[in-house]
Amino acid sequence: MRILSGKLKGAKILTSNSKITGSHSFITRPTSDRVKESLFNIIQHGFNIDFKKITFFDCFSGSGSIGLEAISRGSLKVFFLDKDRMSCKCIAQNLNNLKINKNDQTTNFKILNNDFFDKNLLFNSEFDIIFFDPPYELIAFQEVFLRLSELRVTKTNSLIIYESNKELKGAKGLEVLKCRRIGNTFLNFIKFSD
Repeated sequence: MRILSGKLKGAKILTSNSKITGSHSFITRPTSDRVKESLFNIIQHGFNIDFKKITFFDCFSGSGSIGLEAISRGSLKVFFLDKDRMSCKCIAQNLNNLKINKNDQTTNFKILNNDFFDKNLLFNSEFDIIFFDPPYELIAFQEVFLRLSELRVTKTNSLIIYESNKELKGAKGLEVLKCRRIGNTFLNFIKFSD
């Protein structure tokens, strides 16, 4: 995998080789370049967002490729969250390989090795963009959005992006602004309803 655009364009990204216990399936399922390119084009051109002015939260990060793309495009602050220890090590290695300033890693770029659903997980930050790519079949989107509202990491106008294998419909308290299908992947662009 590579970074597609920005100051780190073309740089290689490592992915985690961890497998689900007793399975041949990998724990992480990296977002394809095609989906990633569509995602960032929609954010930048469809929603007129300047990455140099936003903060970004990459949940269920895996290798961190989405958050790294946001860093490459100039995001002010990027947090990575994943409960898998090997995924977090992979993100740390990617930041190191890309020579992201060590001081920036402690203030602007953080890797959180936590379960998104851990009730002890607390934040003192709000984010402009929050990206979710949870295991499609293991976690219901309603659970994710309920927990997201508890975390209080959204601003009034935060853009929430939920990658899934279907279009999200009937989500109470949420407004789907746009949905784009790329192959078998759906990118749902959402905000909390007023």
